[in-house]
Amino acid sequence: MNATPLIALQHLQGIGPKTTLKVASEVPSDLIEFKDYVELKFSCGEQEALRAWDQARQIMDGCEELDISPVAVTDEDRYPERLHSLQAEKPPVLYIKGSIDSVQYNSEVIAIVGTRNPTENGIRTAYDFGRVAAENHIPVVSGLAYGCDAHGHQGCLEYGGIAIAVMAHGLDTVYPLDHQKLAYQIVEENGCLVSEYPPGTKSAKWSFVARDRLQSGLSDIVIVIQTGKQGGTHHTAKFAQKQGRKILCVRPRASESDHASVQGTYDIVRNRDAEWIENPEDLLPGINGKNGPSDRVNREVRQLEIEF
Repeated sequence: MNATPLIALQHLQGIGPKTTLKVASEVPSDLIEFKDYVELKFSCGEQEALRAWDQARQIMDGCEELDISPVAVTDEDRYPERLHSLQAEKPPVLYIKGSIDSVQYNSEVIAIVGTRNPTENGIRTAYDFGRVAAENHIPVVSGLAYGCDAHGHQGCLEYGGIAIAVMAHGLDTVYPLDHQKLAYQIVEENGCLVSEYPPGTKSAKWSFVARDRLQSGLSDIVIVIQTGKQGGTHHTAKFAQKQGRKILCVRPRASESDHASVQGTYDIVRNRDAEWIENPEDLLPGINGKNGPSDRVNREVRQLEIEF
């Protein structure tokens, strides 16, 4: 299904993502039928309907110029299957820059998350988890943030893996700016950037929290490298528990057990049904990372010219 009607619906006054999800399967894709539908369903006037449709078309045109693919929740062939488990919290429209195939793997997918201020050991550990994942054809999800996120993706990419970065803003920009090169590399090497927000949307404190649910939602196992008593990693772990994802926390070294950057991992193990993991190789027994992309998608690997 074309994403235009769902984008237009969210530009109507008082219509948000949850309402859009409830009616997604019945929203007409034709403009005339859309106008009639929203008039009957939401008592929306013709001018408001036309304005919302025009805004949606502008977003679609902007996405085309930026090589961004808007994927509607009703698009069974392209919308990531894992996100359906989020039920009422899944995005009605997902914006993807890069390979859509990368979010549709049959193999298990891991998220590498953690503090923006890891110890030297935390940096090496995040990188090694990314490396081992890549060597075993396991895609890596992260948030492109400083620290554990970025080092996990670097390890993945340097060993030829598939990386997926979930953003808290529109995909016309990259935040943090220092990670523009990393974002480019992710897309160029057949991974993707993902957002629930159209181009032009700025990040906000709440959007980073919302982003955390998609990091866990797009993965099967969440790996917490290190985290302090507070931070976004705790949100990701909370969402992962709610979504039924497995949570593994890297056990701190004895020499770092009192370090502020690891104190939160103890809390997550106590409160989020998480388990300890000692090293990246402990992931491999029983994990299925060999199947590659979903069979329902014809994989087309192409080099992209990305312009942010």
